Amino acid sequence: MSDGLISGSAEEVRYEVRDSVAWITINRPERRNAISRHTVQLLVKAFVEAEEDPDVWAVVITGTGDKAFCAGGDMKEMDSVARAGRQVHTPMTGEYRALLEVMLETYKPVIAAINGHALAGGCEIALACDIRIAVEGATVGLTEAKRGMGANFGSVVLPRLIPRALAMDMLYTARMVPVEEALQMGLVNKVVPREEFETAVKDYVAGIVANSPVSLRRYKEMATKSWGLPVSSALRLNVGPNPYTSEDRAEGVRAFLEKRAPQWKNR
Repeated sequence: MSDGLISGSAEEVRYEVRDSVAWITINRPERRNAISRHTVQLLVKAFVEAEEDPDVWAVVITGTGDKAFCAGGDMKEMDSVARAGRQVHTPMTGEYRALLEVMLETYKPVIAAINGHALAGGCEIALACDIRIAVEGATVGLTEAKRGMGANFGSVVLPRLIPRALAMDMLYTARMVPVEEALQMGLVNKVVPREEFETAVKDYVAGIVANSPVSLRRYKEMATKSWGLPVSSALRLNVGPNPYTSEDRAEGVRAFLEKRAPQWKNR
């Protein structure tokens, strides 16, 4: 088990590993967990650490408090940059190319525990996850059009996750969608009452890491790298660890026959 802060002058991102799960928390409640340039750098570092740690089998990202999962980019910082005559960052360039790509390419299950409103860049962070569990009363929304911005990641990924007409409605109107509606869209996997939220997330993730980490990584790599490929090509992609020749496969079969819980080796 490891815990603490990813190195930085402010306690903006908390990182803890327990029970094979890396818990990454955006810790800026006074700014509704909005992400500054520094926060982005810390989040990238946290996801890279989780990806490289063989003892981490799944990753959860959440926010501090009960108001916001992440309110998007830090508007005060953006305004300060603009007033100083400096260029506000352009998506997919420089250090800002990394975060959402790193999340997509973290070849372990990534779960968004949406503890409050997930808006603009915060919604895009949730979209970069594999699973989204939300608390009752929260909203999700790509609100960039209200601020003259572009939702670059969301405008590409959202229409691939839900029907295009629903995705374009969210983009064009920039509305804050209740998570209960997002559940009906298929954008959110589960909506949980506030008093049950923390336990529900922990139980859900525990159910994931009870499975073979070799299989989990195989699923993530195949699903990510085959996205958009024709089925005939995707079936022959063969990326990620090979579960069919793994020690975990032998252990899984033996545990089934011996009627016991498997002891995974992650190899």
